[in-house]
Amino acid sequence: MSRSERSLLLLISIACCALGLICLATADSSRGYNPLARPVAEAIERLYNQVLHSTIEDARQRLPHLNDSEAIDKQYFDDLDSTLGNEDYYSTAYYIFAWINSQLMAQQRPDKLLLEVLPGEKAAIRNFFHKVRPPLEKYLQRSHQSRPELIANVTRWAGQQQDSVVMSYIEFPRSLQAQIPELQLMDYTKLAKALIEGVATGIWGSL
Repeated sequence: MSRSERSLLLLISIACCALGLICLATADSSRGYNPLARPVAEAIERLYNQVLHSTIEDARQRLPHLNDSEAIDKQYFDDLDSTLGNEDYYSTAYYIFAWINSQLMAQQRPDKLLLEVLPGEKAAIRNFFHKVRPPLEKYLQRSHQSRPELIANVTRWAGQQQDSVVMSYIEFPRSLQAQIPELQLMDYTKLAKALIEGVATGIWGSL
């Protein structure tokens, strides 16, 4: 599969996730501000971002030693560096992370880069779910809520060895917001949505 084909499929996949978040945010717009929620959401974001950072840096270091025309282009990492320190950094990082895992998302044979980063990536994801459980449980207790299915899933993902744990991580912002709406994380799909809008504008402009 060419890079352009992978890019299009990736945008479609992220768009589906983004659409779910938009619907959840719209449905939750009438809720009042919960002073307990924001610190917990920020703590979860920090843990989530650690996985993005470690995987991307691992991929960046391995990429020059690979001879794989299907692997992600180095330009993506340069673009990420250019957003350092602004609000677009983590939506760019999320897009790059999704690109690295795009063949896994499409249930296709992994490229050389993914095969190399996958073991460390899955370990980082399991560690994320292990660390995120205590603040989630504490928040649910303090806010007098019960989400046994969410806690059971997080516990299971913390020990999961299969590649599917990557998809659980990618979809976690949406699945978290679906079950605890006030724990809304940053918009990781912002870049993908902007790219989709650009593609749509280009299509309409050519008609």
